[in-house]
Amino acid sequence: MERIAEDQISRLVSFVYARILDADSLQEEERRTVTALRLVADKQVAAVRYFRASPSGSAAVAEHANASWNLLVSIARIWRDHSSFPIDAAMETFEFDAESPLLPTR
Repeated sequence: MERIAEDQISRLVSFVYARILDADSLQEEERRTVTALRLVADKQVAAVRYFRASPSGSAAVAEHANASWNLLVSIARIWRDHSSFPIDAAMETFEFDAESPLLPTR
């Protein structure tokens, strides 16, 4: 998380929130879907902000912050084809192993 700047966080959060529709204007299933997406985004944004502000530099705090950020980046990638997708802000905080690309390196 150290390599992720506050500006990157703000841009990615703004981008995600701007894409999530207002649930009040939707009907039943669409409303539930949008509400769930908003809830997941809210939780990840809150977790990133909390862990960034945490005075503890422990590995567990860093791991939680990275996981929250990576999930927020994954949510943003729903709209990766959007013209204002913040590609420079949407960088993940772990690298992938070339032999097992679905698993982060340790």
